[in-house]
Amino acid sequence: MLVINCINITDINNDNYQLLRNAVSEERRKRADRFHFINDSKRSVCAELLLQYSLFQATGQVVKMVIDYNEYGKPFINHIHDFSYNISHSGKWVVIVYGSTEVGIDIEEIQTGKDDIADKFFTEEEKDFIYTATGEERSKRFTQIWTLKESYIKYLGTGLSTRLDSFSVNALDGVVTSENGKIQNGLRLKSYLFDTDYYLSVCSSKEEVIINIIKLEDLFQLINRSNEERI
Repeated sequence: MLVINCINITDINNDNYQLLRNAVSEERRKRADRFHFINDSKRSVCAELLLQYSLFQATGQVVKMVIDYNEYGKPFINHIHDFSYNISHSGKWVVIVYGSTEVGIDIEEIQTGKDDIADKFFTEEEKDFIYTATGEERSKRFTQIWTLKESYIKYLGTGLSTRLDSFSVNALDGVVTSENGKIQNGLRLKSYLFDTDYYLSVCSSKEEVIINIIKLEDLFQLINRSNEERI
């Protein structure tokens, strides 16, 4: 089973943000402070807090996080067994997926006028799926394909070393096909029209997916528990 936790940053006012900021690591605070726009800072802070929350959800205890990175920069926590995760954000949403096996997730606000990107980076099969639609539906299909492709690359953890046109995703069947036409067995792609104007896609070997909306109160409860355990 995969668990996806999502938080809406528009619920965070300036006072709440300072409390959340104070609860993350010093490294994360410095990173958040470097952003020019406050929403970028909120997304950065919430990314770490969602990870802390998800670790507590998975293990039942407040866990000290030690994050490592693979050779392409994908983060992982190697001292927690059977816990793989991936984070994404776009607009007002920050999301994390976790499970016992490798995972990848992407969320994007539905975008218009992106035919040039599809022409340059998508396969013929993907372009056919997009271009058989018009108007708003075409924009939805582009964003759906984009998030599916991103979720697969993030599942692989190979970053830009994997070309976007080196594989094809099928939004209807939920499968990935390599350049030689071979289906990547054991992998499942799932995508969701999320909050009306976003697409959320995930790649994993798991079938069952649970999506949770995390409230600010949930994060503050975790922060309070963490503070109590330090005393």
